[in-house]
Amino acid sequence: DFKSLMDAVVADPRSIAWAGGSSVGGHDHINALLPALAAGLKDIRQLKYISFDGGGDAVTALLSGSVQAMVSDFSELRGFAESGDIRVLAILSPARLTRNQQYPTAKEQGYDVIGANWRGFYMPRGASAEAHRFWTEAIMKMTQSPKFKDELLNKGIEPFNNFGADMDAFVASNLERVAKISKELGIK
Repeated sequence: DFKSLMDAVVADPRSIAWAGGSSVGGHDHINALLPALAAGLKDIRQLKYISFDGGGDAVTALLSGSVQAMVSDFSELRGFAESGDIRVLAILSPARLTRNQQYPTAKEQGYDVIGANWRGFYMPRGASAEAHRFWTEAIMKMTQSPKFKDELLNKGIEPFNNFGADMDAFVASNLERVAKISKELGIK
């Protein structure tokens, strides 16, 4: 279970090899570190993370037994979970997934971490207020579309719609967290 994995990581961070499809200091690596930090890992540089060139190579390493754990987006691993080839120990979202309620969150298991893989739409500096308003309204309308919402959920992607000052604050918080972890890792 997830607690046993976290206990093993804290007791001997080098004993568990983690796979991920991002580079050291990237999204998957940070998402392996977050619950380990919440569990009490003192030196994050000791966590054994193996970077693969994408999720496909990382899941191959997991299925072959070359690594003991993996971090990735649920949408990428859903088929392996449904077939029983992998076991999902924790979801790093604020709540259980809408269409996959059987998988517990890290938070409900005592690890207050969220590792959402979010995306954004950006405009160039100096874009007109009219262009900004047009695209904001268009994207907000799209995110409210039942067809769009259903398509996300069918792919195992939870809706996450933040706009304006809320999104600015969210991005700033994420950047601060990544900068802190990067500094601890020795990445400048």
